[in-house]
Amino acid sequence: MFATRRGVAEGDWDSALLALDGHFLQSTAWQRVQSALGYEVLTARDAGWMWASAVRGGAFPRYMYVPYGPTARAEAVAAIDSAVAAARGARLDFVRAEPVGTGISAALTRANAVHTRAIQPRWTWVLDIDASEDDLRRGLSAGHRGSINAAMRRGLRFRSTRDPAEMSHFVDLQRRAAARAGFSGRSERYHRTVASVLMPLGAAVLYIADTEGQAAAAALAFDFGATRYYAHAVSDPEVGRRLGAAAPLAWQMILDARVQGMRYFDFWGVVPDAPPVHPWAGFTRFKQAFGGRLVERPGTWDVPVRSARYRTYALMRRFRA
Repeated sequence: MFATRRGVAEGDWDSALLALDGHFLQSTAWQRVQSALGYEVLTARDAGWMWASAVRGGAFPRYMYVPYGPTARAEAVAAIDSAVAAARGARLDFVRAEPVGTGISAALTRANAVHTRAIQPRWTWVLDIDASEDDLRRGLSAGHRGSINAAMRRGLRFRSTRDPAEMSHFVDLQRRAAARAGFSGRSERYHRTVASVLMPLGAAVLYIADTEGQAAAAALAFDFGATRYYAHAVSDPEVGRRLGAAAPLAWQMILDARVQGMRYFDFWGVVPDAPPVHPWAGFTRFKQAFGGRLVERPGTWDVPVRSARYRTYALMRRFRA
């Protein structure tokens, strides 16, 4: 019998998660974000596995979402069994999981998991930053190197802040970008909640590229263990693009993370070999132009718990597609 706890995990959760090479989205800091957004948090752990989830949905369907989890070291079957047992006890319809670790494929097969539309990206791009600055610079594309070298000459200045009030700059930039491109991104409430929870914990930092007193670009990073995550970024559709602010802003985030002793810069989501028409093609090329390596995870999977209700949900989703 697996013990499931309600609410944000306590004690040595984060250190145990790091020992299993777990992702930031399984950390207690991210659990606090989920709670602040109004979701019920459920967690469970054993010696070789752990997971943290948020209960999603209304009357139908209701499910447990485990972002980049469970995290397991050889005990993936037990980890998924635990999540299913917790969902059954809470009368949820299914578990939506993105497992990380060893033995995942066999555990998903055993659980009759269904591969589903991605929530978190299956592929990410990771730059190893425990190298000299010269080595990192040599890994840049010619375009990125030119933008970085020209940034100061173009009047760009970079700063970082952990003041949640400064998320206003990010929100305003996103609003301007949405008006031009029609893509709104996450809601203002979401961004402000993330900042208000994570920044005081030292788990998030906002970088801003300024020019003549105006924000030209901004990017939010999450920090966990030896990794800085490039979580959200936005650029002014006119000034930011004209000055090429995005690349030197990300470069500053990389250099600062390196100075702080981190070893990895995770650019989050990419699509390998994306055709030019793919909506992620542009920022995939942008991220890969820093140098680095592709990391693949198993993807997003549904494990039915109340089978009849899950079949109804899957049918409804197919008709809506």
